[in-house]
Amino acid sequence: MKKKGLFAIALASLMCAAALSACTGGGGTGITKPPQSDPDSWNSLDSGETVQITLAGRDVDTEKANYVQFVNDFNATHDNIVVTLEWWSDPTAYNIALDSMGKNLPDVFMLSNAMFTSFAAAGKLANIRDHMDESIMDDMYVDGYEVYYFDHETKTPGITDEAGLYGLPKDQGPVALAFNEDLLRERVAQYNATASEADKIDLDRVLNTIDPMNFDYFLELGKKLKTVLGQGEYVCSGYDMQSVIYSNNANYFTDDTARTAAIDSDNFVGAIEFIQSMYREGILPAAGTVSSGGETVFTSGKSLFYFSATGPWKTKDYWQTCDFTWNLVPVPVGMAEGAVSTAYIGGMCYAISNECPYKDAALELVKYLATDITSQRTQYRRGQCIPNLISLAQEYATDEHGFIASQTGDDNPCPANRSVWIDVVDGVGGKKTDADGNEYTDKVTGKYRAESFTLDSTWLNSLNQFMSGTTGNFGSFWEAKGDGTWVNVREALAAYKPELQVQLDENYERLHRM
Repeated sequence: MKKKGLFAIALASLMCAAALSACTGGGGTGITKPPQSDPDSWNSLDSGETVQITLAGRDVDTEKANYVQFVNDFNATHDNIVVTLEWWSDPTAYNIALDSMGKNLPDVFMLSNAMFTSFAAAGKLANIRDHMDESIMDDMYVDGYEVYYFDHETKTPGITDEAGLYGLPKDQGPVALAFNEDLLRERVAQYNATASEADKIDLDRVLNTIDPMNFDYFLELGKKLKTVLGQGEYVCSGYDMQSVIYSNNANYFTDDTARTAAIDSDNFVGAIEFIQSMYREGILPAAGTVSSGGETVFTSGKSLFYFSATGPWKTKDYWQTCDFTWNLVPVPVGMAEGAVSTAYIGGMCYAISNECPYKDAALELVKYLATDITSQRTQYRRGQCIPNLISLAQEYATDEHGFIASQTGDDNPCPANRSVWIDVVDGVGGKKTDADGNEYTDKVTGKYRAESFTLDSTWLNSLNQFMSGTTGNFGSFWEAKGDGTWVNVREALAAYKPELQVQLDENYERLHRM
């Protein structure tokens, strides 16, 4: 049996590393081509000996329980590979631990796409591009894996002729607008009971999964529903800023090279003004008033809507914590020309350390977790993710085999509108057919988090602190000043843009020194 590499992190090391950035990416390497690796490391299985490898991951206990099962299933079906699972319950501690290891990484590990660029640029990851079967790639959503390519010449993620492929999607991480269906129907009925015919809420319009609500409609809906809320109830307990920005045909940068700041554009300003309006109109809880967090408010049944982190990975937790029927619609679309509903895509990949001496065995594990049909079915059945495989999309959306129903013990498991998550990752503008056989144009898509296109997230943290009033002289965007006025969003963002540009320039220079 080949010797397994050690993967033990002492508590003292974690405490020391906690002061470091979780996304620094390590020192420069001068790499301008995909990093080379020992050819023998791609042939470790040829000897017939049993190979031991480690899979490192992180998250809550329900996800750990899932991965214990996935690893056991893999070990039971692979005679000459034994996988050991190492787990962190704290995502921040996990990220810090990975970053502190330099190139001495686990054989296979989960890597946030927010950290991917720094790890790929530093040459820490094995290039699997030449080891992937094209038929497998053809059955995967391009939007699900393109961000895990990296071109060392241009120092950018994305597919090019020269780019290496350094990971396959663990989960694609699309978010959506979740809603408490029981409470929403009750409050809409309560409002409509006394409203004029012209002012009644059209619930079918609200729940339309094909034609998303726009910003103006959602604001008006919120103002109406606010009038019939019970004590401690909210219209929307949380929002995702990047989904709002993307859905107004805006971005933090002029393009995905992340070279030039664009936070003073009309579309970006309009997106932030929409968030401010939700605070001003009392559709969101007043800033700082919800101590338990927006998600807890939603899962406790006290909020009609929530779209902060409602991705597929939440289903396993929501099945346990929500005692009401919850469902999904696309995130609201902005009023800007060319805007479509564009949800934030977080997601992680399975990456292989470039120092792993058993890369062929490691890739077998990665392909099993990311592309094996049986494994993918087990994962979506257990509420872990949407399938990475296009061929499984329909059966997942409809639960045609009853896998999810058997897992939950519910004939109609939540969320019924799982197809919304599929719509987020399968692109936009194509022709689809609704349940009645009518053809329509897809108006729902997604975009990877902005940090995926930069070396680290320091610039974003600084911008968020500025908007919250923690830094700068403008105060919080999200609450009224002492005189009752609110921050002028356009003026404040224009004033901050030079600072953001300096940070992006520094980010760019550090990346291109690697």
